[in-house]
Amino acid sequence: MKWRAFIGGIVSGTIMSVFLKVVEELTHLRVYTLLLNVDYIPLLKRVTSNEPLELIPHLIVAIIVSVGWFVMLQKINLTKQKGRIATIMMAMCIGLLLYPSTIMSERTPSLSSFSSLGFWLLGHLVFGILLSLFYKQDE
Repeated sequence: MKWRAFIGGIVSGTIMSVFLKVVEELTHLRVYTLLLNVDYIPLLKRVTSNEPLELIPHLIVAIIVSVGWFVMLQKINLTKQKGRIATIMMAMCIGLLLYPSTIMSERTPSLSSFSSLGFWLLGHLVFGILLSLFYKQDE
């Protein structure tokens, strides 16, 4: 189960990243920049000009969230359907909780940009849907 969650975190996190990068390229809304933003983390803000290095913390977080979440779901023993729905809801909640971090950087969207918020949440929906496909109740 942990390998499934580990791979799920990498795949879902990567596809979410690609989705938000495409959105940013097409709309010029800095949602991919927000995803990779580490300006407010002293040791990491030195890598802000290196996109592959900026992507690594995002993928590490995606893996940690995925493994932790799947372990928790196994402990509460949800059905496959309920586990998948809960995973999608969890991803959307994370998106809502993280969006205000945009105020910590001038490179990211304005907190009042509802278009950016919409695409940001859509990216987290993509993450949640993809991650939910890796959830298996009967392991």
